[in-house]
Formats: sequence, structure tokens, C-alpha cells
Amino acid sequence: MNAFYSSNPLWLNGGKPYWDLALALVTAHLAGDFVFQTGRMVAAKHRMSVLLAHAAIQAVLAYVLAGRWSVGTIPGVVFVSHGLVDFWKARAPGASAARFWIDQVAHLAVITLLVWWSGHTQAPGYWTQMLGAGAWRLLVFASGAILCVRVCSIVVGFWVQPYLAEINEAAKEGLGTGSSRGLTNGGRVIGQWERALVFIFVFMGQPTAIGFLIAAKSIFRFGELMDRRNRMEAEYITIGTLMSFGMAIAIALGTLLLCRRL
Repeated sequence: MNAFYSSNPLWLNGGKPYWDLALALVTAHLAGDFVFQTGRMVAAKHRMSVLLAHAAIQAVLAYVLAGRWSVGTIPGVVFVSHGLVDFWKARAPGASAARFWIDQVAHLAVITLLVWWSGHTQAPGYWTQMLGAGAWRLLVFASGAILCVRVCSIVVGFWVQPYLAEINEAAKEGLGTGSSRGLTNGGRVIGQWERALVFIFVFMGQPTAIGFLIAAKSIFRFGELMDRRNRMEAEYITIGTLMSFGMAIAIALGTLLLCRRL
């Protein structure tokens, strides 16, 4: 194991375990916020029981993935800080996009402080000792997959919100077809599957398959693109699709390059 620590380019500060803790805490945060947190939990987070349950899930994930069984400070800090930040978020006024970014920056700031405080004083985590760089690759892969499939849905939703508002306004004035928007969460589910396929294709070394995926979606949307009455809707869908695919490709390539670097 000492040879691994000394030879790995990302094992910084003279062999001090910064990176495995940082990767573990970031992955735990992403999993807790975007995989194990349901839409109902988000909507009901003003209730203290739901808020504490979510903070507890975050703390357990941080404890398990960090693999420092004798260190109770890490899950304790995660539990308290996550609860406080989300308590503020659930009651803060203003745009949801601003609250989202402030919330995420606050959580990442706590993770940074934990890594700085604990990374140079604690031994490597259990999973690093058992699996070496393989544990890091698994964490990077999991984080990249969550970012690609789940987080992108939220970010793209924020980006296209002004266009959706314009479509709804036009529908009120009788200029568009805002009432025929399809399934409530259909677009989000389709986007998640698209990005998941992009992520898989990149890791399989088959990026050309992404072109067929884009072509297939274009064929399905051809009728909307040709109907002038649905032009605003078609442009909204096209913008969202390009954003979604662009982010998915960038995240997948970044994840792949980082996994190869480890």
C-alpha cells in the first residue's frame, strides 16, 4: 500500500489521505441529495422529521463511504451542517435556482473544511486500504453518473425555465399550444435516460452511438418541428436537448479521463 500512495499522482501532501476522503464525501453528498432524496422529501422538508431523516441519511452515507470507522466527527459534522443548511433552504425566500446553488456551495464548503481538517490527521479510509485506486475509480464513476443523470435534470430545468414561461404566456394569449405539454415528468425521465445512455456509450468507447441517439430523438420530434403552430414548443425542446446532451458528454468524458488518471 505504501508504494501505491507514493506513486499515485493524486496522493498529495507527502502521502496524506486528502483525495480518498474528498471523493468519498462528495459521492456521499451527491447520492444523498440526488438519489436517496425523493421529490416528496424535498417538498416536505419544512417538517422537522423529514429534515432530520435526510440529514441522517447524509451522515450515514458519509460515514460508510469515508471508511474511517473510529472517527465520529465526520458524520456528526455532516449531520449538523446538512440539517442547518437545508433548514435555511426550506424557509428561504427567493428563486429556487438561487437557493439550489447556495445550498450546494454551502455543502461543498463544509466538505472542503472537513477534508482540510481531517485529511492530514487521519489514516487512509478502509476502502482505500482494501481496494487502492479501485476505490477511487468507483467513487469517481458513481459521482459522474449521478451528476450526468440526476443533477443535469435540475440544471437544465433551471436553464430552460424562461423559455417555458414564454410558452405558457403565449398559450394564455392563444398564440401557442401550451396546454398540450404531454406527461408531467415525461421530459425529465426521457432526459435522464438519454444522459444515462450517453454516459454508458462514452465508457464503452462508442461515442458515435450518441449521434444515432440524437438522430432518433430528432425523428420522433420531426412533426413538432415542422408544425409552425408548435414552433415555440419545438425550439424549447431543441434547446433543452442540446443542453442535456452537451452536459452529459462533458461530464462523461471528464469522468472517464479522471478514472484513467487514477
